[in-house]
Amino acid sequence: MLLLLWLSLLLSLVQARDKFDYCMPSNSTCWPTSAEWDELKTKLSSTDLLHYIGDPDSYSSSCSATGAFAAYTLQDEGEGRCMQYSDCAKDKCSDKASWNIPAYSVEAKTTNDIVEAIKFANEHDIQVVVKSSGHNYAGASMGAGALLIWMRSFVKYSDEGVIGNYTKCGTTYNAAIKVGGGQNWKEVYNEVGSEYHVVGGGGLTVGAAGGWLMGGGLSASARMYGMGVDQVLDFTVVLANGSEVEASECENEDLFWALRGGGGGTFGVVTAVHYQLHETLPFCEILWYVTDLSEATNYDMTTVYKWIDYLVDSIENLDTKWGGYWTLSSGVFYYQGTEEELNNDEFYKGALALGNMAVYSKRCGASYYEARGGPDDMTTDETGQANIDIASRLITLDYIQNEAATTKETLKWIAVNGFYTFNYILGGAMMTVGENETAVHPAMRKAVLQMETFAENTAQKLRDVFTDSGAGFNHAAANEPDWENQLWGENRERLEELKKQFDPDSRFNCWHCVGFLAVSGAGSVSTSVMMSAVVVVVRMLIW
Repeated sequence: MLLLLWLSLLLSLVQARDKFDYCMPSNSTCWPTSAEWDELKTKLSSTDLLHYIGDPDSYSSSCSATGAFAAYTLQDEGEGRCMQYSDCAKDKCSDKASWNIPAYSVEAKTTNDIVEAIKFANEHDIQVVVKSSGHNYAGASMGAGALLIWMRSFVKYSDEGVIGNYTKCGTTYNAAIKVGGGQNWKEVYNEVGSEYHVVGGGGLTVGAAGGWLMGGGLSASARMYGMGVDQVLDFTVVLANGSEVEASECENEDLFWALRGGGGGTFGVVTAVHYQLHETLPFCEILWYVTDLSEATNYDMTTVYKWIDYLVDSIENLDTKWGGYWTLSSGVFYYQGTEEELNNDEFYKGALALGNMAVYSKRCGASYYEARGGPDDMTTDETGQANIDIASRLITLDYIQNEAATTKETLKWIAVNGFYTFNYILGGAMMTVGENETAVHPAMRKAVLQMETFAENTAQKLRDVFTDSGAGFNHAAANEPDWENQLWGENRERLEELKKQFDPDSRFNCWHCVGFLAVSGAGSVSTSVMMSAVVVVVRMLIW
Protein backbone atom coordinates (compact mmCIF):
# COMPACT_ATOMS: atom_id res chain seq x y z
CA MET A 1 0.00 0.00 0.00
CA LEU A 2 2.83 2.40 0.89
CA LEU A 3 4.53 1.71 -2.44
CA LEU A 4 1.31 2.50 -4.26
CA LEU A 5 1.10 5.83 -2.47
CA TRP A 6 4.68 6.66 -3.46
CA LEU A 7 3.96 5.72 -7.06
CA SER A 8 0.87 7.90 -7.09
CA LEU A 9 2.84 10.82 -5.70
CA LEU A 10 5.66 10.49 -8.23
CA LEU A 11 3.29 10.19 -11.14
CA SER A 12 1.40 13.26 -10.02
CA LEU A 13 4.67 15.21 -9.85
CA VAL A 14 5.51 14.24 -13.43
CA GLN A 15 2.04 14.84 -14.82
CA ALA A 16 1.30 18.08 -12.99
CA ARG A 17 4.72 19.63 -13.39
CA ASP A 18 4.55 23.08 -14.87
CA LYS A 19 8.12 24.29 -14.44
CA PHE A 20 11.59 23.11 -15.37
CA ASP A 21 13.82 22.81 -12.32
CA TYR A 22 17.09 23.63 -14.03
CA CYS A 23 20.17 24.29 -11.99
CA MET A 24 20.55 28.05 -11.56
CA PRO A 25 23.49 30.23 -10.50
CA SER A 26 21.81 30.85 -7.13
CA ASN A 27 21.97 27.13 -6.28
CA SER A 28 25.50 26.41 -5.06
CA THR A 29 24.75 22.71 -4.57
CA CYS A 30 24.43 22.09 -8.31
CA TRP A 31 25.88 25.12 -10.13
CA PRO A 32 29.31 24.39 -11.66
CA THR A 33 32.34 25.64 -9.79
CA SER A 34 34.86 28.01 -11.33
CA ALA A 35 37.16 25.05 -11.86
CA GLU A 36 34.45 23.20 -13.79
CA TRP A 37 33.80 26.22 -16.02
CA ASP A 38 37.53 26.44 -16.62
CA GLU A 39 37.58 22.78 -17.58
CA LEU A 40 34.88 23.46 -20.18
CA LYS A 41 37.13 26.15 -21.67
CA THR A 42 39.84 23.57 -22.31
CA LYS A 43 37.43 21.40 -24.30
CA LEU A 44 36.50 24.20 -26.71
CA SER A 45 38.45 25.00 -29.86
CA SER A 46 39.90 28.01 -28.03
CA THR A 47 39.92 28.87 -24.35
CA ASP A 48 38.61 32.39 -25.05
CA LEU A 49 35.24 31.16 -26.39
CA LEU A 50 33.49 30.87 -23.04
CA HIS A 51 32.12 34.19 -21.80
CA TYR A 52 30.46 35.21 -18.56
CA ILE A 53 27.59 37.49 -19.62
CA GLY A 54 25.21 37.20 -16.68
CA ASP A 55 25.77 40.66 -15.19
CA PRO A 56 22.84 42.87 -16.31
CA ASP A 57 24.81 46.02 -15.48
CA SER A 58 27.14 45.30 -18.39
CA TYR A 59 24.34 45.10 -20.97
CA SER A 60 24.06 48.82 -21.72
CA SER A 61 27.79 49.32 -22.20
CA SER A 62 28.14 46.18 -24.33
CA CYS A 63 25.04 46.70 -26.47
CA SER A 64 24.74 50.45 -26.99
CA ALA A 65 24.72 50.67 -30.79
CA THR A 66 21.93 52.65 -32.46
CA GLY A 67 21.24 54.00 -35.92
CA ALA A 68 21.45 52.72 -39.47
CA PHE A 69 24.25 50.23 -38.87
CA ALA A 70 23.33 49.14 -35.35
CA ALA A 71 22.08 45.75 -36.52
CA TYR A 72 25.54 44.81 -37.75
CA THR A 73 27.19 45.85 -34.50
CA LEU A 74 24.64 44.20 -32.23
CA GLN A 75 24.87 40.84 -34.03
CA ASP A 76 28.65 40.67 -33.58
CA GLU A 77 29.37 42.25 -30.21
CA GLY A 78 28.53 41.74 -26.56
CA GLU A 79 29.74 38.13 -26.49
CA GLY A 80 26.24 37.05 -27.52
CA ARG A 81 24.25 39.04 -24.97
CA CYS A 82 22.99 41.76 -27.35
CA MET A 83 19.48 41.72 -28.76
CA GLN A 84 18.49 43.91 -31.67
CA TYR A 85 15.88 45.53 -29.40
CA SER A 86 17.18 45.89 -25.87
CA ASP A 87 13.91 45.11 -24.08
CA CYS A 88 14.16 41.61 -25.56
CA ALA A 89 17.04 40.97 -23.17
CA LYS A 90 14.29 41.08 -20.53
CA ASP A 91 11.66 38.45 -19.90
CA LYS A 92 9.20 38.26 -22.80
CA CYS A 93 10.63 41.50 -24.24
CA SER A 94 8.83 43.57 -21.61
CA ASP A 95 10.43 46.78 -20.36
CA LYS A 96 8.78 46.17 -16.98
CA ALA A 97 10.21 42.65 -16.60
CA SER A 98 13.42 41.44 -15.03
CA TRP A 99 16.56 40.84 -17.07
CA ASN A 100 16.60 37.50 -18.86
CA ILE A 101 20.27 37.30 -19.85
CA PRO A 102 22.02 33.91 -19.88
CA ALA A 103 24.79 33.30 -17.35
CA TYR A 104 27.42 32.20 -19.88
CA SER A 105 27.80 32.03 -23.63
CA VAL A 106 29.83 29.65 -25.75
CA GLU A 107 30.95 31.40 -28.92
CA ALA A 108 30.74 28.34 -31.13
CA LYS A 109 33.25 28.17 -33.97
CA THR A 110 33.19 24.40 -34.53
CA THR A 111 30.68 21.61 -34.17
CA ASN A 112 32.70 20.25 -31.26
CA ASP A 113 32.24 23.56 -29.41
CA ILE A 114 28.49 22.99 -29.60
CA VAL A 115 28.77 19.35 -28.58
CA GLU A 116 30.91 20.17 -25.54
CA ALA A 117 28.55 22.97 -24.48
CA ILE A 118 25.55 20.64 -24.62
CA LYS A 119 27.40 17.87 -22.79
CA PHE A 120 28.34 20.32 -20.05
CA ALA A 121 24.74 21.55 -19.78
CA ASN A 122 23.48 17.96 -19.58
CA GLU A 123 25.97 17.09 -16.88
CA HIS A 124 24.99 20.07 -14.73
CA ASP A 125 21.30 20.32 -15.77
CA ILE A 126 21.54 23.84 -17.20
CA GLN A 127 19.01 25.32 -19.60
CA VAL A 128 20.36 25.91 -23.14
CA VAL A 129 19.32 28.70 -25.49
CA VAL A 130 20.59 29.39 -29.02
CA LYS A 131 21.24 32.69 -30.82
CA SER A 132 22.56 33.84 -34.16
CA SER A 133 21.83 37.56 -34.66
CA GLY A 134 19.27 38.45 -31.97
CA HIS A 135 16.27 39.47 -34.08
CA ASN A 136 13.68 37.41 -32.21
CA TYR A 137 10.80 39.65 -31.14
CA ALA A 138 9.83 37.35 -28.25
CA GLY A 139 13.33 37.12 -26.78
CA ALA A 140 13.54 33.39 -27.47
CA SER A 141 17.34 33.38 -27.50
CA MET A 142 17.51 34.69 -23.95
CA GLY A 143 17.15 32.80 -20.65
CA ALA A 144 18.25 33.83 -17.18
CA GLY A 145 20.78 31.38 -15.79
CA ALA A 146 21.05 29.58 -19.13
CA LEU A 147 24.03 28.59 -21.22
CA LEU A 148 23.82 30.39 -24.54
CA ILE A 149 25.20 28.77 -27.68
CA TRP A 150 26.08 31.81 -29.80
CA MET A 151 26.38 30.88 -33.47
CA ARG A 152 27.51 34.13 -35.06
CA SER A 153 31.20 33.08 -35.28
CA PHE A 154 30.45 29.62 -36.68
CA VAL A 155 31.81 28.45 -40.03
CA LYS A 156 30.54 30.54 -42.97
CA TYR A 157 29.95 27.72 -45.41
CA SER A 158 28.53 29.97 -48.13
CA ASP A 159 32.09 31.25 -48.68
CA GLU A 160 32.70 27.93 -50.44
CA GLY A 161 30.45 29.18 -53.26
CA VAL A 162 27.51 27.83 -55.21
CA ILE A 163 27.31 24.03 -55.50
CA GLY A 164 26.38 22.74 -58.94
CA ASN A 165 24.29 19.59 -59.47
CA TYR A 166 23.63 18.94 -55.79
CA THR A 167 21.92 15.59 -55.20
CA LYS A 168 19.72 14.83 -52.23
CA CYS A 169 17.25 12.01 -51.66
CA GLY A 170 17.55 10.88 -55.27
CA THR A 171 16.91 14.31 -56.81
CA THR A 172 19.61 16.43 -58.43
CA TYR A 173 19.25 20.20 -58.18
CA ASN A 174 20.97 22.50 -60.66
CA ALA A 175 22.41 24.65 -57.91
CA ALA A 176 22.48 24.90 -54.13
CA ILE A 177 24.20 26.94 -51.44
CA LYS A 178 25.39 25.67 -48.07
CA VAL A 179 24.81 28.16 -45.24
CA GLY A 180 26.41 28.05 -41.79
CA GLY A 181 24.31 28.17 -38.65
CA GLY A 182 25.32 31.72 -37.75
CA GLN A 183 25.36 33.41 -41.14
CA ASN A 184 23.17 36.35 -42.05
CA TRP A 185 21.37 37.04 -45.29
CA LYS A 186 23.76 39.76 -46.46
CA GLU A 187 26.60 37.23 -46.47
CA VAL A 188 24.52 34.75 -48.46
CA TYR A 189 23.19 37.32 -50.93
CA ASN A 190 26.70 38.60 -51.60
CA GLU A 191 28.00 35.10 -52.26
CA VAL A 192 25.16 34.04 -54.59
CA GLY A 193 25.07 37.47 -56.23
CA SER A 194 23.29 37.54 -59.57
CA GLU A 195 24.45 34.08 -60.57
CA TYR A 196 21.28 32.54 -59.14
CA HIS A 197 18.23 33.55 -57.13
CA VAL A 198 18.01 32.57 -53.45
CA VAL A 199 14.77 32.96 -51.49
CA GLY A 200 15.88 34.96 -48.47
CA GLY A 201 14.87 37.44 -45.83
CA GLY A 202 14.39 41.17 -46.10
CA GLY A 203 16.56 42.03 -43.11
CA LEU A 204 20.21 41.68 -44.10
CA THR A 205 21.36 40.85 -40.57
CA VAL A 206 18.63 38.26 -40.02
CA GLY A 207 20.07 34.77 -39.57
CA ALA A 208 19.86 32.71 -42.76
CA ALA A 209 19.85 29.35 -40.99
CA GLY A 210 18.31 30.22 -37.63
CA GLY A 211 15.02 31.62 -36.37
CA TRP A 212 13.97 33.20 -39.67
CA LEU A 213 14.09 29.84 -41.41
CA MET A 214 12.72 27.66 -38.64
CA GLY A 215 9.88 30.14 -38.16
CA GLY A 216 8.85 29.64 -41.79
CA GLY A 217 10.96 32.16 -43.68
CA LEU A 218 8.85 34.87 -45.30
CA SER A 219 10.43 36.49 -48.32
CA ALA A 220 9.73 39.08 -50.99
CA SER A 221 9.96 36.27 -53.55
CA ALA A 222 7.94 33.67 -51.60
CA ARG A 223 4.90 34.16 -53.85
CA MET A 224 7.02 32.98 -56.79
CA TYR A 225 9.04 30.19 -55.17
CA GLY A 226 7.54 29.37 -51.77
CA MET A 227 8.71 30.12 -48.25
CA GLY A 228 12.21 29.66 -46.91
CA VAL A 229 11.29 26.27 -45.46
CA ASP A 230 10.21 25.16 -48.94
CA GLN A 231 13.75 25.73 -50.26
CA VAL A 232 15.59 23.56 -47.73
CA LEU A 233 17.18 20.36 -49.01
CA ASP A 234 18.73 19.26 -45.72
CA PHE A 235 19.79 20.35 -42.25
CA THR A 236 22.80 19.38 -40.16
CA VAL A 237 21.82 19.46 -36.48
CA VAL A 238 23.40 18.82 -33.09
CA LEU A 239 20.75 17.26 -30.87
CA ALA A 240 20.25 17.53 -27.11
CA ASN A 241 22.18 14.29 -26.55
CA GLY A 242 25.22 15.78 -28.28
CA SER A 243 24.95 13.74 -31.47
CA GLU A 244 25.19 15.32 -34.92
CA VAL A 245 22.61 14.18 -37.48
CA GLU A 246 21.37 15.02 -40.95
CA ALA A 247 17.68 15.71 -41.55
CA SER A 248 16.05 15.64 -44.97
CA GLU A 249 13.13 14.10 -46.84
CA CYS A 250 14.87 10.72 -46.70
CA GLU A 251 16.68 10.84 -43.34
CA ASN A 252 15.27 11.77 -39.94
CA GLU A 253 12.12 12.85 -41.73
CA ASP A 254 10.25 13.80 -38.54
CA LEU A 255 13.04 16.12 -37.50
CA PHE A 256 13.15 17.58 -41.02
CA TRP A 257 9.42 18.31 -40.76
CA ALA A 258 9.73 19.90 -37.30
CA LEU A 259 12.64 22.17 -38.24
CA ARG A 260 10.64 23.61 -41.14
CA GLY A 261 8.35 25.83 -39.09
CA GLY A 262 8.60 24.48 -35.54
CA GLY A 263 10.81 27.34 -34.40
CA GLY A 264 14.51 27.79 -33.67
CA GLY A 265 16.33 26.78 -30.52
CA THR A 266 13.91 23.95 -29.85
CA PHE A 267 14.92 20.63 -31.39
CA GLY A 268 18.67 21.14 -31.66
CA VAL A 269 21.37 23.49 -32.89
CA VAL A 270 21.35 23.81 -36.68
CA THR A 271 24.92 24.07 -37.94
CA ALA A 272 24.28 23.99 -41.69
CA VAL A 273 21.51 24.17 -44.28
CA HIS A 274 21.53 23.45 -48.00
CA TYR A 275 19.15 25.71 -49.96
CA GLN A 276 18.11 25.09 -53.52
CA LEU A 277 18.77 28.02 -55.85
CA HIS A 278 16.72 29.24 -58.80
CA GLU A 279 17.39 30.68 -62.21
CA THR A 280 18.25 34.38 -62.26
CA LEU A 281 15.45 36.57 -63.59
CA PRO A 282 15.09 40.36 -63.87
CA PHE A 283 13.44 42.17 -60.94
CA CYS A 284 12.33 45.68 -60.07
CA GLU A 285 12.15 47.22 -56.60
CA ILE A 286 9.41 49.86 -56.34
CA LEU A 287 8.31 52.07 -53.47
CA TRP A 288 5.08 54.02 -53.92
CA TYR A 289 3.23 56.05 -51.33
CA VAL A 290 0.32 58.36 -50.61
CA THR A 291 1.91 61.76 -51.02
CA ASP A 292 -0.10 63.94 -48.64
CA LEU A 293 0.82 62.40 -45.28
CA SER A 294 2.81 65.21 -43.75
CA GLU A 295 0.65 65.68 -40.64
CA ALA A 296 -1.46 63.29 -38.59
CA THR A 297 -4.38 65.68 -38.96
CA ASN A 298 -3.90 66.12 -42.67
CA TYR A 299 -3.73 62.59 -44.07
CA ASP A 300 -5.19 62.14 -47.50
CA MET A 301 -7.53 59.46 -46.16
CA THR A 302 -9.42 59.33 -49.43
CA THR A 303 -6.39 57.87 -51.19
CA VAL A 304 -5.55 55.69 -48.18
CA TYR A 305 -9.02 54.16 -48.30
CA LYS A 306 -8.80 53.69 -52.07
CA TRP A 307 -5.46 51.89 -51.63
CA ILE A 308 -6.94 49.56 -49.00
CA ASP A 309 -9.91 48.75 -51.24
CA TYR A 310 -7.65 48.24 -54.25
CA LEU A 311 -5.26 45.87 -52.51
CA VAL A 312 -8.01 43.74 -50.95
CA ASP A 313 -9.85 43.54 -54.29
CA SER A 314 -6.65 42.67 -56.20
CA ILE A 315 -4.95 40.16 -53.90
CA GLU A 316 -6.86 37.03 -55.02
CA ASN A 317 -5.74 37.31 -58.64
CA LEU A 318 -2.48 39.21 -58.17
CA ASP A 319 0.24 37.86 -60.44
CA THR A 320 2.85 35.82 -58.55
CA LYS A 321 5.46 38.09 -60.09
CA TRP A 322 4.53 40.50 -57.31
CA GLY A 323 5.93 40.14 -53.81
CA GLY A 324 7.02 42.26 -50.92
CA TYR A 325 5.63 44.56 -48.27
CA TRP A 326 2.94 47.18 -47.85
CA THR A 327 1.47 49.61 -45.37
CA LEU A 328 -1.86 51.43 -45.26
CA SER A 329 -0.30 54.23 -47.27
CA SER A 330 2.48 52.66 -49.33
CA GLY A 331 4.02 49.63 -50.97
CA VAL A 332 7.59 48.33 -51.03
CA PHE A 333 7.25 45.77 -53.76
CA TYR A 334 9.41 43.50 -55.86
CA TYR A 335 8.24 42.73 -59.36
CA GLN A 336 9.74 39.91 -61.39
CA GLY A 337 10.20 41.49 -64.76
CA THR A 338 11.86 44.29 -66.67
CA GLU A 339 11.10 47.98 -66.19
CA GLU A 340 9.12 47.97 -69.44
CA GLU A 341 7.04 45.03 -68.24
CA LEU A 342 6.48 46.75 -64.91
CA ASN A 343 5.28 49.96 -66.55
CA ASN A 344 2.71 47.96 -68.52
CA ASP A 345 1.53 45.89 -65.55
CA GLU A 346 -2.15 46.42 -64.73
CA PHE A 347 -1.75 46.25 -60.95
CA TYR A 348 1.03 48.82 -61.04
CA LYS A 349 -0.87 51.21 -63.29
CA GLY A 350 -4.00 50.82 -61.20
CA ALA A 351 -2.21 51.62 -57.94
CA LEU A 352 -0.71 54.82 -59.34
CA ALA A 353 -4.15 55.93 -60.59
CA LEU A 354 -5.74 55.91 -57.13
CA GLY A 355 -5.21 59.61 -56.41
CA ASN A 356 -2.31 61.17 -54.56
CA MET A 357 -0.14 58.09 -55.08
CA ALA A 358 3.38 58.54 -56.39
CA VAL A 359 6.51 56.49 -56.97
CA TYR A 360 9.20 57.39 -54.46
CA SER A 361 11.87 55.13 -55.95
CA LYS A 362 12.23 52.48 -58.63
CA ARG A 363 15.27 50.35 -59.36
CA CYS A 364 15.37 47.53 -61.90
CA GLY A 365 18.14 45.05 -62.60
CA ALA A 366 19.05 41.69 -64.08
CA SER A 367 18.34 39.99 -60.74
CA TYR A 368 16.66 40.45 -57.37
CA TYR A 369 20.13 41.09 -55.97
CA GLU A 370 20.69 43.99 -58.36
CA ALA A 371 17.19 45.36 -57.79
CA ARG A 372 17.91 45.51 -54.05
CA GLY A 373 21.11 47.44 -54.68
CA GLY A 374 23.81 44.80 -55.02
CA PRO A 375 26.86 44.71 -52.76
CA ASP A 376 26.99 48.47 -52.14
CA ASP A 377 23.43 49.79 -51.84
CA MET A 378 21.36 47.12 -50.11
CA THR A 379 19.74 48.56 -46.97
CA THR A 380 18.36 46.85 -43.88
CA ASP A 381 16.18 47.55 -40.87
CA GLU A 382 17.39 50.11 -38.37
CA THR A 383 17.57 48.56 -34.91
CA GLY A 384 19.01 49.43 -31.51
CA GLN A 385 15.80 50.83 -30.06
CA ALA A 386 14.43 49.67 -26.72
CA ASN A 387 11.38 47.90 -28.15
CA ILE A 388 9.24 47.37 -31.21
CA ASP A 389 5.88 46.15 -29.76
CA ILE A 390 5.15 44.13 -32.88
CA ALA A 391 2.17 41.80 -33.36
CA SER A 392 0.97 39.93 -36.44
CA ARG A 393 -2.13 38.30 -37.89
CA LEU A 394 -2.72 36.18 -40.98
CA ILE A 395 -5.64 36.93 -43.31
CA THR A 396 -6.66 33.97 -45.44
CA LEU A 397 -7.93 33.99 -48.99
CA ASP A 398 -11.22 32.34 -48.08
CA TYR A 399 -11.88 35.02 -45.47
CA ILE A 400 -11.37 37.78 -48.02
CA GLN A 401 -13.53 35.93 -50.55
CA ASN A 402 -16.37 35.72 -48.03
CA GLU A 403 -15.75 38.86 -45.96
CA ALA A 404 -14.08 41.41 -48.24
CA ALA A 405 -16.15 44.25 -46.82
CA THR A 406 -15.24 43.35 -43.24
CA THR A 407 -11.57 43.12 -44.20
CA LYS A 408 -11.65 46.59 -45.73
CA GLU A 409 -13.57 48.06 -42.79
CA THR A 410 -11.02 46.59 -40.35
CA LEU A 411 -8.03 48.01 -42.20
CA LYS A 412 -9.73 51.41 -42.43
CA TRP A 413 -10.43 51.29 -38.69
CA ILE A 414 -6.72 50.70 -38.10
CA ALA A 415 -5.93 53.63 -40.41
CA VAL A 416 -7.89 55.90 -38.07
CA ASN A 417 -6.99 54.26 -34.76
CA GLY A 418 -3.29 53.62 -35.01
CA PHE A 419 -2.31 53.77 -38.67
CA TYR A 420 1.16 52.25 -38.45
CA THR A 421 1.55 48.78 -39.94
CA PHE A 422 4.13 46.87 -41.97
CA ASN A 423 2.74 43.91 -43.87
CA TYR A 424 3.45 41.11 -46.34
CA ILE A 425 1.58 39.97 -49.41
CA LEU A 426 1.44 36.17 -49.37
CA GLY A 427 -0.12 33.36 -51.38
CA GLY A 428 1.01 32.19 -54.81
CA ALA A 429 3.58 29.38 -54.59
CA MET A 430 3.21 29.32 -50.81
CA MET A 431 -0.22 27.76 -51.36
CA THR A 432 1.08 24.93 -53.53
CA VAL A 433 2.61 23.18 -50.51
CA GLY A 434 0.22 21.08 -48.42
CA GLU A 435 -1.00 22.56 -45.14
CA ASN A 436 0.71 19.82 -43.11
CA GLU A 437 3.77 19.15 -45.26
CA THR A 438 5.80 21.47 -43.06
CA ALA A 439 5.36 22.52 -39.44
CA VAL A 440 4.25 26.11 -40.11
CA HIS A 441 0.73 27.04 -39.06
CA PRO A 442 -1.61 25.55 -41.71
CA ALA A 443 -3.21 28.97 -42.11
CA MET A 444 0.07 30.23 -43.58
CA ARG A 445 -0.64 28.06 -46.63
CA LYS A 446 -4.05 29.72 -47.05
CA ALA A 447 -3.08 33.29 -46.21
CA VAL A 448 -2.72 36.10 -48.73
CA LEU A 449 -1.86 38.87 -46.27
CA GLN A 450 0.13 39.08 -43.07
CA MET A 451 -0.62 42.19 -41.02
CA GLU A 452 1.92 43.57 -38.55
CA THR A 453 0.89 46.26 -36.07
CA PHE A 454 2.77 48.20 -33.41
CA ALA A 455 0.12 49.09 -30.82
CA GLU A 456 -2.01 46.89 -28.58
CA ASN A 457 -5.34 48.34 -29.70
CA THR A 458 -4.70 47.57 -33.36
CA ALA A 459 -3.26 44.14 -32.57
CA GLN A 460 -6.35 43.25 -30.57
CA LYS A 461 -8.62 44.51 -33.33
CA LEU A 462 -7.03 42.03 -35.73
CA ARG A 463 -7.43 39.20 -33.21
CA ASP A 464 -11.08 40.09 -32.70
CA VAL A 465 -11.89 40.12 -36.41
CA PHE A 466 -9.62 37.40 -37.81
CA THR A 467 -10.24 34.99 -34.95
CA ASP A 468 -9.12 31.66 -36.40
CA SER A 469 -6.27 32.56 -38.73
CA GLY A 470 -3.33 32.56 -36.33
CA ALA A 471 -0.26 34.77 -36.07
CA GLY A 472 2.81 34.90 -38.29
CA PHE A 473 5.49 33.13 -36.24
CA ASN A 474 8.45 35.44 -36.72
CA HIS A 475 6.42 38.60 -36.13
CA ALA A 476 4.08 37.47 -33.36
CA ALA A 477 3.53 39.55 -30.24
CA ALA A 478 5.70 38.48 -27.32
CA ASN A 479 2.54 38.47 -25.21
CA GLU A 480 0.34 36.80 -27.85
CA PRO A 481 -2.65 35.15 -26.09
CA ASP A 482 -2.87 31.37 -26.55
CA TRP A 483 0.42 31.60 -28.43
CA GLU A 484 0.99 27.86 -28.89
CA ASN A 485 -2.19 27.49 -30.94
CA GLN A 486 -1.81 30.84 -32.66
CA LEU A 487 1.70 29.94 -33.87
CA TRP A 488 1.18 26.33 -34.98
CA GLY A 489 -2.53 25.53 -35.09
CA GLU A 490 -3.22 21.85 -35.55
CA ASN A 491 0.50 21.14 -36.01
CA ARG A 492 1.11 21.91 -32.33
CA GLU A 493 0.31 18.40 -31.08
CA ARG A 494 2.74 16.66 -33.43
CA LEU A 495 5.44 19.20 -32.63
CA GLU A 496 5.04 18.60 -28.91
CA GLU A 497 5.41 14.84 -29.42
CA LEU A 498 8.56 15.36 -31.48
CA LYS A 499 9.94 17.68 -28.81
CA LYS A 500 9.66 14.81 -26.32
CA GLN A 501 11.34 12.47 -28.80
CA PHE A 502 14.34 14.64 -29.70
CA ASP A 503 14.75 16.54 -26.42
CA PRO A 504 13.19 14.41 -23.64
CA ASP A 505 14.85 16.39 -20.84
CA SER A 506 13.96 19.76 -22.38
CA ARG A 507 17.58 20.82 -22.52
CA PHE A 508 16.53 23.48 -25.03
CA ASN A 509 13.88 25.72 -23.55
CA CYS A 510 12.78 29.17 -24.66
CA TRP A 511 9.78 31.45 -24.75
CA HIS A 512 7.61 30.94 -27.85
CA CYS A 513 9.26 27.56 -28.36
CA VAL A 514 7.53 24.19 -28.53
CA GLY A 515 7.22 22.65 -25.07
CA PHE A 516 8.13 25.82 -23.18
CA LEU A 517 7.61 25.82 -19.44
CA ALA A 518 8.66 28.51 -17.00
CA VAL A 519 11.97 28.02 -15.23
CA SER A 520 11.64 27.65 -11.48
CA GLY A 521 15.33 27.40 -10.65
CA ALA A 522 14.39 25.33 -7.64
CA GLY A 523 17.09 22.75 -8.11
CA SER A 524 18.47 20.20 -10.50
CA VAL A 525 15.78 17.53 -10.52
CA SER A 526 14.89 16.82 -14.13
CA THR A 527 11.91 15.05 -15.62
CA SER A 528 14.12 12.11 -16.56
CA VAL A 529 15.24 11.75 -12.94
CA MET A 530 11.65 11.67 -11.68
CA MET A 531 10.69 9.19 -14.37
CA SER A 532 13.61 7.00 -13.32
CA ALA A 533 12.26 7.05 -9.78
CA VAL A 534 8.87 5.97 -11.06
CA VAL A 535 10.48 3.06 -12.91
CA VAL A 536 12.25 1.95 -9.72
CA VAL A 537 8.97 1.95 -7.78
CA VAL A 538 7.18 0.04 -10.54
CA ARG A 539 9.90 -2.61 -10.52
CA MET A 540 9.58 -2.93 -6.75
CA LEU A 541 5.85 -3.47 -7.15
CA ILE A 542 6.39 -6.11 -9.82
CA TRP A 543 9.02 -7.95 -7.80
